[in-house]
Amino acid sequence: MNPEPLPQFPYNRDVAASDSIVASDQVCECCGASRGYIYVNNIYTTHQVEHLCPWCIADGSAARKFSAHFIDGDFYDENDDQVELSAEYRDAVFSRTVGFSTFNPVSWWVHCGEPAAYVKRESDYGMLFQCRKCNQFQVMMDYD
Repeated sequence: MNPEPLPQFPYNRDVAASDSIVASDQVCECCGASRGYIYVNNIYTTHQVEHLCPWCIADGSAARKFSAHFIDGDFYDENDDQVELSAEYRDAVFSRTVGFSTFNPVSWWVHCGEPAAYVKRESDYGMLFQCRKCNQFQVMMDYD
């Protein structure tokens, strides 16, 4: 098996480091292809779906086919106030970005008017985000 290069996820800097995508010859239940990787984290849907490839998540076809999203959360600013953003941003982050393990729904940091990029787990309870416009960092807490 010679896996394809992973697709880019603008709101998740390093999907390999998030342990949500693993090498696999499993067939994707959305596109029917075996592309060398499979998503192994939460799939929020009413359908029975276990195997999705990162490409179907990135292009939105998995979300459309299974009415699914891959991150449970809302948008928040650095003061921990909830922020309303457009449906396009909500779709890009929660339905076309691979998820990662959290204790609670994600407080996805918003800065400069748009969602920041998830960088990594900073500590047991801290999630590091970086603004895509000004490059400022922010740790959002994820207490259990």
